[in-house]
Amino acid sequence: MPPKQRFCAADVADAAFAVVRRSGWKGLSARTIATELNASTRPIYDHLRSMQAIEEEVVHRVLNMFFEYLSTPATGDRWLDQALGYLRFAREEKHLFRCINDEQHIQIQKKLTRPMWQALGQQLDEDPRFADLAPALKNHIRKVRWFFLHGMAHLVNTGWFAIAEDDAEAAAATVETLTQEFLQDVNAVIYEGFAGRKKVE
Repeated sequence: MPPKQRFCAADVADAAFAVVRRSGWKGLSARTIATELNASTRPIYDHLRSMQAIEEEVVHRVLNMFFEYLSTPATGDRWLDQALGYLRFAREEKHLFRCINDEQHIQIQKKLTRPMWQALGQQLDEDPRFADLAPALKNHIRKVRWFFLHGMAHLVNTGWFAIAEDDAEAAAATVETLTQEFLQDVNAVIYEGFAGRKKVE
């Protein structure tokens, strides 16, 4: 009788997530997952049948974390908080941000993000700026802001807005304040530019 396995499919997914979080996709293999579990490679595929299945589960878990970042209250302005959460995720979880936005895995992300997009939209239902907007217009404003925000997140993620070594804590606080002020301006410009429209073409 073969020895009883000490882990389950969720453990394999947890280990794969930990590897990608630490090293990116380049670090992920059956061997690194097995090492994370202190096991041999043979049982890995008994739980998740292929590396593609493992990678899809990792993307799913990353998106759940991403959603938590976007949903965390910070300023009392839900729309601003979503933007700040987006940038914080890009800065604090560099490998995870890249792992859902690379060419190989973007299709998985696109398949899984519709419920997240809808849930984030529902968070804005009580915001007076959006309450009386037609759904299509509300969605359009959110998409325009997302186009801008994703580009900014990419710059943050790749270190374009690097913080100097000297007095890094104070510099980080300054960057955070300036980022918040900048995003408030961006939100206002995008909202005011489109909210007056009666319909979206």
